[in-house]
Amino acid sequence: MKSTLLSSSLLISLLAVSASLRAETYNLQMTGTILSRTCEVENETQTVDIGKFSASDFTSTGSVSAQKAFDIKLTGCDASVSGVVIRFSGTADKDNSRLLALSDGDNMAKGVGIEIIDNKSWILIPINFDGVPAYSLTPGADNTLTFALRYKSTQDVVVPGNAAAVMYFDLQYQ
Repeated sequence: MKSTLLSSSLLISLLAVSASLRAETYNLQMTGTILSRTCEVENETQTVDIGKFSASDFTSTGSVSAQKAFDIKLTGCDASVSGVVIRFSGTADKDNSRLLALSDGDNMAKGVGIEIIDNKSWILIPINFDGVPAYSLTPGADNTLTFALRYKSTQDVVVPGNAAAVMYFDLQYQ
């Protein structure tokens, strides 16, 4: 009887405590997307040597050098991937925001930026531009996107020096 009374007292005490606690319910919703495998970029880091040019080759604002092609190779593309939008990003040139600026540093050239061109359609692709049309890809196959780089003068007088820059690219698959 003593154990029954102790158990009953404990049960009543727990019920009294739980009755004084107040529970609140909140709603948490999660969203997300499960994607199929896209493509792998064959060379995530590349160095493109545009070439050596004389400052006198740039006779006025808007003069351009010869261009240098480069490829972005996409391998192991999934069968569901049919296109890609590419966005090139980096520091925009202060005189022409459509061009990639040269890196800061000692002995850098002045008065030029780097122009990015689609090597098939010859259309200029502005740096940091979101309106580039999608490129068609062959689903389930390796694909190569070909572009070109060239120097473009942004001032009437170009000062000779190193002409290096860093550019990034993002891929959005379709």
